[in-house]
Amino acid sequence: MSLWYLMTAVALSCGLSFSLSVQAQPDVQYRVLGSVAKGDSLLRGPQRQQLLLQTLDLQWQGQPGAHQQWQLAGTLWRTDPQQPASVTSEQKLEFSEAYWSIDAGNWSFSAGKRKRDFDVNYGLRPLDLFSPNDTLALYTVVAPGVWQAAADWFGADNAWTLLCNQTVQVFRRYGQTLPASTGCGARYYQQAGDLEWQVLAHYDEDIGWRFGASQVWVLNEGLALQGSLLWQQHYWTNQWVQWPAPLKPAGAGIRAGIDRPLADAVQQQAAWQLSTGLNYTHADGWNLLLEYSYDGQASADQHWQALQHRLQGPVLQPLERQSSLQLFSGRQLTRQQWLLHLRAEGDWQPSLTLLYQPAVTGLLISGAVSYSVSDKLKINLGIKHFAGPADSSFRLLGKKHEVVAGAQYAF
Repeated sequence: MSLWYLMTAVALSCGLSFSLSVQAQPDVQYRVLGSVAKGDSLLRGPQRQQLLLQTLDLQWQGQPGAHQQWQLAGTLWRTDPQQPASVTSEQKLEFSEAYWSIDAGNWSFSAGKRKRDFDVNYGLRPLDLFSPNDTLALYTVVAPGVWQAAADWFGADNAWTLLCNQTVQVFRRYGQTLPASTGCGARYYQQAGDLEWQVLAHYDEDIGWRFGASQVWVLNEGLALQGSLLWQQHYWTNQWVQWPAPLKPAGAGIRAGIDRPLADAVQQQAAWQLSTGLNYTHADGWNLLLEYSYDGQASADQHWQALQHRLQGPVLQPLERQSSLQLFSGRQLTRQQWLLHLRAEGDWQPSLTLLYQPAVTGLLISGAVSYSVSDKLKINLGIKHFAGPADSSFRLLGKKHEVVAGAQYAF
């Protein structure tokens, strides 16, 4: 581990211990990952990228008094591009959690930056309103939570959650993230025998109203059906700009085309997101997920098909090429997708994910394996392959293969 990491870890530990004034030992995990990505995109041309990623994940828990708890978790990461050489190294410290909580009877009150995951699915997770995760990434850094103040009430088989929070949207408008907004909402959870369900309502100053629900129905010891849905009042999406056809064909002295934007970011009203699937767990320790999802906030099929049709014509001009990348800036690329995820637990932890988008024949094949050498040391290997024709959504991202290898050590 580099001296830079050690000095920062010691400084963070001392600062936190002083601020909490409690006897709390930090949990520290160091990870080093090497990544190689190659591809040849119709939009971006030949692509090759090599990265060395080092992360230091730190977590503290303290109990300054009866029924009270502090939680602080942060990630210190450094990215060193090996290729292209023109990209400089980057380092950053980000706190994923920093909150205080106190219990009083059946109530629990908390305030600060916290991760809360309410959804029940793996691929598309509509109810991840407060801490979106990228489940398809290969060994990424810890996703951060959001600032919130919450009150939770727990019964024997049900629970209430009331909270006000900050909303951080993942959509990018012309390369820039949308500003964070604030809102308040409530969630109710109920377990009744083999059925678990929940409903939630939330109002945000920018997004407006959101209403969601989920259920998990356990059919037997190994099989369950699960699903979730969300209705959102306001949202951003991408769409293809349909320009009028030219009045006369190109000829001598006439340009072959006009360089103009081909895709736009627009605000829309009312969209559904839903995900449903089957969850099967075998007694030997492996788990199978089969899911179908629909995201009404993603680009419609005809917008992707319009891009594919344009790619069959003359070579894209600079503004056409740059503006087309807007179609890739949402949380999901296309509205419909099928997902199959297979994983196993044990010293060896292999997993395989297939994600298929029928509208643009995009197929993502992702395989990963982790091996626990000891309680402290784990070795990781992950491979992604972006399959399908050259104009499929995944291939247009500019990658065809991605390989990640590394290790993590817990102190």
